[in-house]
Amino acid sequence: MKISERYNIENLKNRSAETVFNKLETILEKTDDFCHCEECILDLIAYTLNHVTPFYGTSLLGPLHPRKDKVKKLEIEIDLAIKAGIKKITKHPHHEESKQTEAV
Repeated sequence: MKISERYNIENLKNRSAETVFNKLETILEKTDDFCHCEECILDLIAYTLNHVTPFYGTSLLGPLHPRKDKVKKLEIEIDLAIKAGIKKITKHPHHEESKQTEAV
């Protein structure tokens, strides 16, 4: 029997992913020099998530008092990964140049 059939795993959340999504929304609203097509955005999300430490919680509310040093470290990791991902994907997008200009 699958673990998802035996236990309710819906409340298991990767807090790093939630933070990445929030930061990317803010950054992308202010960034015009990065392609906003679905391919580039998904590549950036995947790149960023692969370069930050996962931080899972089992409660919808999360920890009542998260350690400030852990949160700050995670935010720094995310910021650095986003910057590196933007740089890498801009240099080597996974689509043609014509598609890149159409999406912006």
